[in-house]
Amino acid sequence: MPDDRWSADYYKQLADASSPDTIPPGTKITLQNWKQYRKFMPYWMQAAYAGNFHFKVGSGPEYTVDVEATQNYPLPRQWREDGEKYGSQVKLTKDANGGWIMKGWVAGPPFPHPSGPNQGIEGVYDVWCPYRPFVIHYNTTGWLIDRFGNKTSNNADVSFYEVSHLSEPGMPVNLSYGKGFFYAARFVVLTPEQSKYTTALQIQPDDPAVVPNNYVFLPSLRRSLRLSSAARCAPINGSDAVNDDNVWNPPNYKTTLIGTKKLLVNVQDPAKAYDPHSYVGIADSSAGDFPDWPKAGTGHWELHNTDVINLEWLPALGSYCFSHRMFYFDRETMNIFTAENWDNNQKLWKMLWEKYAPLKIHGEATLSALDGIAASSQLDWQNGHITAGTDELPTIDDEVPGEYRDAESMTSPSSLARIMK
Repeated sequence: MPDDRWSADYYKQLADASSPDTIPPGTKITLQNWKQYRKFMPYWMQAAYAGNFHFKVGSGPEYTVDVEATQNYPLPRQWREDGEKYGSQVKLTKDANGGWIMKGWVAGPPFPHPSGPNQGIEGVYDVWCPYRPFVIHYNTTGWLIDRFGNKTSNNADVSFYEVSHLSEPGMPVNLSYGKGFFYAARFVVLTPEQSKYTTALQIQPDDPAVVPNNYVFLPSLRRSLRLSSAARCAPINGSDAVNDDNVWNPPNYKTTLIGTKKLLVNVQDPAKAYDPHSYVGIADSSAGDFPDWPKAGTGHWELHNTDVINLEWLPALGSYCFSHRMFYFDRETMNIFTAENWDNNQKLWKMLWEKYAPLKIHGEATLSALDGIAASSQLDWQNGHITAGTDELPTIDDEVPGEYRDAESMTSPSSLARIMK
């Protein structure tokens, strides 16, 4: 295992998508044989097997990686069709700082087939505006776990709204009250009691150069505050995530495609994906060697063609918390299943890992419901701290309870004044 200073060579050595190299279905990867398959693993996964950090893959059977044949998880049909219909209208132009601005996006993936010299930034924009249904709602339980195995939990009510650039059957592309933004996320804390009703509202403008809007309702003050969108690296509610992990601006980065690789992706069994017992150290008495690792038997792993993209903050924009943000862009789902953040000393610092289960949307099973993941991890490698989340099965569109379907109200900052009334 190389040292943990960033190098593009780590990523170039991964298995090329065009190579005949593969992992036969039925293969079981363990701590004893993982080196045979390292070129199919994201860098952080290799580090976890090598034991370079506090959190690592253990020797127990729960860490066995069961590899199955790659399956097809198509994006919703109208989303695909809108991408083909409108994709030719989308253009990229350079701004004064050297970043790329996307213009002309209507609906569907802005770049349905990323290719050519701008393939990297095209993939980044597909990540920035992935498929989302009109409304998605669920409860989530979050866990903060430190290097000593101490765990604290919280519970939140979560809603996501897509109000512009929609690809929903029977709905307009743009809703009248969504002018100027396309996406909003609302998080209401339910437990612990001392934080109950604290609510965060994040609004993503559809101009990629405009900073996102962040609001928070504080029950102790009985009022809401608008937060500085310039605090890109500020932790979110004491977690291992920062603001730029949720709402961010693609033009702020120099983007380089390192290559399209053949990498392992975890796919959870829908019948087990939303059960906290399916993940190491969540419902267990011990946090285990690697908390939130999906236990063997709760899902499987597949090889997906994955664009490995390096994002570097543009110097003209001043200082930043990360030297490299590595996106693993899954071409099948047009989303990132994992990402790595490296600090300004070129050391591996943080990682995002999202666990998906096939989710039926408009009759089709897809892995692309970005905000309908089964479980997720934000892991601080250097400090041995992890923020894990396990979600309930989400409700979507007409299934969503009535009060949460009122997107016009729920995406407005004024709605925060009504939380405790």
